[in-house]
Amino acid sequence: MPDAPEPVFQKPAERYDPRGRLDPAGFARHIQFRTIAPPRELRPFVEHFWIIRWDGDQGHYASPELMHRPYVDIFLSAQESGIQGTFRGKRTYSAAGSGRILGIRFLPGAFHAFWPGEMADLQDKFVSLAGVFPWADASGIKAILALDDDAAIPAIMARLAAPPPDRTIALINDIIAAVETDENLATVTAVAKAFGKSDRWLQQTFRDYLGIGLKWLLQRKRLLAAAAQIRDSDAPDWAGIAYDLGYSSQQHFITDFTTVLGATPIQYKKGLTE
Repeated sequence: MPDAPEPVFQKPAERYDPRGRLDPAGFARHIQFRTIAPPRELRPFVEHFWIIRWDGDQGHYASPELMHRPYVDIFLSAQESGIQGTFRGKRTYSAAGSGRILGIRFLPGAFHAFWPGEMADLQDKFVSLAGVFPWADASGIKAILALDDDAAIPAIMARLAAPPPDRTIALINDIIAAVETDENLATVTAVAKAFGKSDRWLQQTFRDYLGIGLKWLLQRKRLLAAAAQIRDSDAPDWAGIAYDLGYSSQQHFITDFTTVLGATPIQYKKGLTE
């Protein structure tokens, strides 16, 4: 087993992006969330390590979230530990009493290097840790959870061995970053052309490494942009939001929004934590 990382690796992660939280104001009031940057050897695979804490004095809180990228997380807690694959719909996490969860968020496509099966088999699922990481049996998890935060994260880092380099993971993340920042990359064909690849190569690579298609990412980008506009406006212009995001009609926007977020845009606005 490699030596534990030096304390310098306790610095916050620089790339954390909370856009998938559908009630960011409520989350900030009820949940303590901390991210830690990975050591150098894990940076091609891990976006950040994370710690969530909540205190019973804040009462019960339900946190609605939507994955904005095709992530895989592993998590350890006294109640449950496991691997969380990419969830395509809205998830609501409940926080009651007091507790702590430790976790690792892998870069999109990076868990392909650790997972022995098809990535599509992880969609919308929680699976056992020990089947992939032998150190994460009941006794191993218990030993890590007995540590305080500043010792627990280095202990997890020390147990996560970096696999061989894979340039495709870096390319996938370059593609995702480009999609999120370039409004012209709104279709699979446009993305493929920008990166000098065929549509078929792009679709197959995303299925192999992510278990989910590029169209999912393109739709998710639009819907989360809509959710942000709704949160930031006292009186949202529903037709204007639909038009700005490229929808052919307001009804098409409402249908997509409701299918993915589980509420109409108006219901979503009314349900936000004051």
